[in-house]
This record gives sequence, C-alpha cells and structure tokens, in this order.
Amino acid sequence: MGLIVNFPTKIVLVFLILIGSACSSSKWVVENQYEIDRNDFELLNSTKFLERTGSTNPESPIVSFQLKAENTFEYAQRVKTDRYIQRYRPTFKSVLLGLAGAGVASTAAITVANNNSQNNISRNILFGTAGFITLSSFLNMKPVGEPTPTGESRLLRKTGTIEETEVVRASPEPGLIARYSIFYRNEILIGEKEIEPQNSVYSINLIEDLNPEIFEYDSSDVIEVEVYFNGETYTEIIPLRNIFESFAVVSTQVTALRDEPEFNSRNILTDLAFGSQMKLVSEDSLWYKVLYGISETWISKTDAYPIWRPSEFASQLSIITIPNIPFGNIDVENNIPVLRTNNDSTFVFMLSNGEYQDTYSERSYAERDLRLMEEYFETALGIPSSNIDKAINIDTQQRLNNAYNRFANKMRRPQKQLIVYLSGYSVINENGEVEMISTIPNRNPSFNLNALLRGLSRFPVEEVVVIADLDPVESNSDGGIYESLAETVLNNIEQSIVIFGSSENQQSRSYSVANGDQKRHSIFTYFVADAIKNRQGTISGIINHLQRNVDYTSRRLHNRPQNVIYFGDTSISLID
Repeated sequence: MGLIVNFPTKIVLVFLILIGSACSSSKWVVENQYEIDRNDFELLNSTKFLERTGSTNPESPIVSFQLKAENTFEYAQRVKTDRYIQRYRPTFKSVLLGLAGAGVASTAAITVANNNSQNNISRNILFGTAGFITLSSFLNMKPVGEPTPTGESRLLRKTGTIEETEVVRASPEPGLIARYSIFYRNEILIGEKEIEPQNSVYSINLIEDLNPEIFEYDSSDVIEVEVYFNGETYTEIIPLRNIFESFAVVSTQVTALRDEPEFNSRNILTDLAFGSQMKLVSEDSLWYKVLYGISETWISKTDAYPIWRPSEFASQLSIITIPNIPFGNIDVENNIPVLRTNNDSTFVFMLSNGEYQDTYSERSYAERDLRLMEEYFETALGIPSSNIDKAINIDTQQRLNNAYNRFANKMRRPQKQLIVYLSGYSVINENGEVEMISTIPNRNPSFNLNALLRGLSRFPVEEVVVIADLDPVESNSDGGIYESLAETVLNNIEQSIVIFGSSENQQSRSYSVANGDQKRHSIFTYFVADAIKNRQGTISGIINHLQRNVDYTSRRLHNRPQNVIYFGDTSISLID
C-alpha cells in the first residue's frame, strides 16, 4: 500500500526530469547537385605566357615580365551532402496531456485495487497503461534551434563535368626562350637579345642597354620594347623620363643662378661656369628650374641645354661656381685715377643690352661693364653725371627712340666731344648694315646701328669717340661691315674714331673662367678701363694697350682669337 501511495510523487519527479531533458540526432542534407570535385580532373590544355609586372622609373629602370601559365581543366561534378546535428526537446502540451492520461489510468488502477484486492492483473494493466502514456508523451519532441553543421561533407554520384581555366605562376622550360628588341623613332637600337629568367621573372635592365647620349632631349620622347616569347610579341611603350633623369648643363662661359625666374641683378645667387651640371626640375619658355643643393633655383634657358642621364649621375654632378664679387673689388674697379676735372664739354651716350630672353644667352657682365665705363667717364675723365645718358636693356625701337630724343635735347648747343659706348649682340642685316639685337628678339626687331651712329654724329660736336663692344651672333661676313658702320660717323665728323672689340667674325669674350681669372667683365671693356687706369689719355695709347692685351687674353683663357679693329683718327685725346 505504501508503494501505491508514493507513485504520484514518482510521476511528478519523472516529469520534472524529462521536461528539462533534450536529445539530438544527425542527418545528411543534399546541398548541391553539381558540386565540382577538385580531386577528379583532367588537364585539357596549358599555355605559358608573360605578364608585365612592376613599373619602370629612373630609380629602377627595369622592364619585368612574370612567367605564367593558363591551364584549362575538366572537373567532375557530383552530388554534395553535408551532415548536420539537430537538438530536440519534449513539448509541454504533450507531456501535460500524457501525465493527465497517466493520472486517469493510475486512478482507475487504484480503484480496482481497492474494490478487489484479488484482481492484480487488471491493476497491473492499468498501471502499465499509465506508464506507457507517460513515456509516449515525452517521446513526442520538437526540434530546438537551427541545425548545426558538423563540417562533414560527402561527394556522391557523378552528375556531369565542367571546364575551368586558371592562371598560375609557372617555371621556365628549356625549350621556351624569351628575346627582346628596343626601338627608338622607328630605328632599332637593340636587336633580339636573349633574356635570362630569374625565379620565373624575365627582366630587362634598360640602363645596361641604352646610352643616354644618343637621345636628343625631348621630355615626351619614348622607346618601344618588344619581347618575343612562345610565339607572342609583347610591346611596351616607355617614356625616356621613366628611364633617365633630366639634367641641365651650362653652355655659356658664365650664367647667373637666380632665386627667382626674372632677369634682375638683385636676384643672382651666384654665377655658374661653363659645363656646370644641375638636376633639372622643370622648364618653361624662358627658364630651367634646377636644384642647387636642395633649393629650387633658375637659370636662363638660353645659357644651358638639357640632357638625359641615369639617376646615379646626380651623385657625380659638377657644379662650378664663380664667386659673386661685389663691384669695387676687381682691380680696375677701384683706385680710379683722376685725369681730368670739370669736363663739361664732353657728353656720353651709352647703349647696353645684356638681359636677353628667348633665343640668346644672357650677357652676364653687360651691366657691370656699363657701370665700369660710367665710373671712368665720371671719375677719370671728369664728365658730369648729367652729361651721361644710358639706354639699358632696350627691347623696342620706341624705347631707344625715347632715349635718343632725351639725349638730343642736351646736344642742341655745340660741344667739344661725344663718346658713344655700345654693348650687346649684333647681327648683319640683308643690306649689309649692323643691327643690335633687341632683348626680346622673338617679339621685337633689332635696332639699326648704322642709323643710330649716323644720327649721333650729326650733333654739333668737334670729336666723336665710339667704343663698340659688339658680340656678333653670325660669323659669315667677308669683312668690311664694321668699316662701313664706322664710315657713318667718319663721313660726318672728320675727327672721329670707332673702336671695335673684335672683328665681325669673332665673339667678344668674358674675362672670367672657372678656376682661373675672375675679372667679371668682357675682355675688351676691362682693358679699355685698364688703359685709362694706366693713364693712357689718348686714343692711340688706349688702342696700343688693347692690341697688346685683348687678343692675348682671349687666346689664353678661351683658346680663341679676338682682334681689336678701329677706324678713324687715333690722335684724339680724352683728357685735353
């Protein structure tokens, strides 16, 4: 009887245990009917080819190609199944109904037992039914959460095939050889040269094959590299600026290095000698921007030319600077003697062009030459500054006319002497006359010196002295041109002299060379001043001094002749 009394308690305990319990089971699910079986394949075709890699630049002037293979495979397709784990738990409703049914069966069993203690079979059947109902309610479970994949897969029956192509790195084969050619402006530079692979990479070092000196500088120039491999031709167009670096080389005896792109004596950092080399940063129509150390500076485009060179050339640059000596520190610029005072009857007209643009190199010492001659006119010859008119860096005929008219207003009354100083580039026109070139020759015409001297010699003066430091830009004259220019003065005034610093076929050279003499003037103007400093007051004495020194100095410094020529009266004195 005690066992019967405790049965409901046991039922409750079983209920609590089972309601909190759960179970799990696994199952295989078909995921794909056409899954590719990577282990079941056949190689149908394999083709080796080259693929461009990396970039070409002056620090790494290399063209590289990676050897690759294009492989076509046929793969089997199969049914793919994956295994999952699913958790289950009894439902509250089914357990509750099962317990209720079990309770009814248990109550009936107890009633039967109480009414007929001898009917054990009926009682046991009822108790068995109660247990079966309870167990059945707990077996009625529902899934909990999503199935959890186990990561197990199976490939089953074959359902088809598929072709796939893949590109992979490949290894060189003995029979496959790569060759290359290099072309420049449709001309062959390198013809069918073999490339040795390194770790499946075929590389061409362009610096080893190309001499930068064969290329005319053009920032847009390119070369064409053709590589031949496995029946294919691979073409690469490579700009020269991706192979070489740009450098500027000074082509004149002296050029000014400036901190601003402007022709101005105040922005000159230093002077560079012929052959100086600098890293070229950029350019415009007038200037090269170059590196001086780490500073960006400028030099006139007419005083240098660009070249291509390998990047390591930057470590070998030859920069030849000429010290910036202030005016007054050169021997002829100081201790100027006083040979005459109160020379009110002598007038001076000075025309000097030095800051040339576009086509012609800047004449580095033109302004210093003019200042030197002005100092000698005032100090040594005693000419008042009010009697000296200057036309400097004239770019238009109108500006020259204005300067001439201002000077003509001073020359209305008769005077003793007129001195004319000319300095600049000259050219001979189609009529055989000499012209001084405008500082902006691409925009403005040159100035006719025959007409200028003809007009100056018509002023009411007794003597005319012309000192012409002209620098011809063309050397195709047969002679006699300067004599014709001198006659425009000699025909008007008998007591006159015209002195030229060189013949019409020679250049007027500077008295400054790298690692040598640094007089910072033209040779001719320097020795004109030097003659006066040595107290040569007559034209004959000055000419003798010039003839002894100018040609000798030009040959010594530049290995070129420079012969002073003159026409007229050598008896004229500058100090009487």
